[in-house]
Amino acid sequence: MAVSNNTAYDFARFEPKRQEQAPEIQKNNVIPLPKEQIEKNARPRLHPLRVVSTLAVMLVILATVGSLVYGQVRLTELTDSINSTEKALSESESLYTQLQMKSDALMSLDSVEAYAEQNLGMQKAEKDQVEYISMAQEDQGTVLQDAGGQGILEQIWSWFQQLLS
Repeated sequence: MAVSNNTAYDFARFEPKRQEQAPEIQKNNVIPLPKEQIEKNARPRLHPLRVVSTLAVMLVILATVGSLVYGQVRLTELTDSINSTEKALSESESLYTQLQMKSDALMSLDSVEAYAEQNLGMQKAEKDQVEYISMAQEDQGTVLQDAGGQGILEQIWSWFQQLLS
């Protein structure tokens, strides 16, 4: 049987005893350094001449890189321009070839003969319409006078040759 009563139990008595912790004292972490050590570890001062020379070298490097980039961009633009011009040239040559072929087709001997017969009423020459003439061996043309001497360029050339000889 269970007995119920009002008795309270103190369980803290059965727990192990805790030792009271003393409040921690903050230690001073600052280590005093001698003045020589402080000067030795101090940030070095910048020399004005060294700063100016460093900036000048950086500017030269930046200008060189900038000019290289500009040159490459310009080269790319010119290459694109050349490619587009070559493409236009190729297309123009193709068109020229097509038009030349059309022109040759229109101006062929057969088409000229057909045009002459149909539109102009012309006919081919027959054998009885052709006359041959013969010339004697003695007939030939001769030049009686010189046609005006030397030209201006020939005179300059002969003057130059006289100077050198």
